[in-house]
Amino acid sequence: MISVVVTILGFASYAFVILSIFRLFRVNYFNPIVKIFAAYLEPISKNLFFFLPPLFAAIVFALVLKFSSFYLAFSSGYEPLTLFYIAIMDVLNSGFRILFYSVVGSVVLSWVAPGSTHPLLQVIEEISAGILGPIRKFLPPMGGLDFTPIIGLIVLNLINNSLVQIISSLV
Repeated sequence: MISVVVTILGFASYAFVILSIFRLFRVNYFNPIVKIFAAYLEPISKNLFFFLPPLFAAIVFALVLKFSSFYLAFSSGYEPLTLFYIAIMDVLNSGFRILFYSVVGSVVLSWVAPGSTHPLLQVIEEISAGILGPIRKFLPPMGGLDFTPIIGLIVLNLINNSLVQIISSLV
């Protein structure tokens, strides 16, 4: 029974991480997928953390859900502070994993279905454009090839690994 609750809390935490990414990159609110996340999840985080902006409320609520799932699963073996640090690392990894796969998905979509109007594909394109836009300012396409996704993926992995090492050094 506890494993079911832990799994549900993990999925809910992941959903709030996705909501925070939508807010961070200002993904088109009129997209049906973003509307679903905003309509159902944002009121929960806004009401519980009314003193925080919506972006931070979603991140904090994702962290609370992830900590709760870890506490239910591993409270007998670890201290709460250690579980909190692990929850921070897991929420960060989840966010960077979503960003990583959105860039990879954008690259694949540029070959398979360029200019598609499907709402999910538009969300992937908007997130990856938010990641790769600053890099494209410094590195224009060379000879018809765009190397910004490669550099973007390397930068995302470097930032993720650095943050995880900093937080794991605190544990």
